[in-house]
Amino acid sequence: MAERKTRITWITCPECGAKIGIVISLGRLVEEVKGLTVEDVRDRLAEMGVDLSLLEFEEDEESIYVRPRQFLGDLWGRYNDALKAVGGSWVKEGRESRWVVPKTPTKP
Repeated sequence: MAERKTRITWITCPECGAKIGIVISLGRLVEEVKGLTVEDVRDRLAEMGVDLSLLEFEEDEESIYVRPRQFLGDLWGRYNDALKAVGGSWVKEGRESRWVVPKTPTKP
C-alpha cells in the first residue's frame, strides 16, 4: 500500500496574527486498476448459481460479451440480474442481443 505524505504549512492571519496550519496532502499513488477477465465474470456468475452452460463468452480489449446459447424465456430476468451485478448491461439487437460487461469499471 502506498504511503500517504502530509505536510503542514503555517501561515499568519493578517488581521489577528493567529497562526493557521494548512494541511497539504500529496495523496496516495493510484495502483493500476485491474480489469475484469472472462474467468472473473464466469466465477462470479457461478457463485450466484447461474448455469454457465447456457451462456457463451467472448471478449475484446474493452469488453466481455455474454450471449445466451438459447432462448432463456422465464430465466432471462434471473440471468439479467446476475449480469447486472457484475457490471453488465443488456444490448437488444434481435438474434445478436447480448450482455456487455466493461473490463474496467466506469465512473458514476
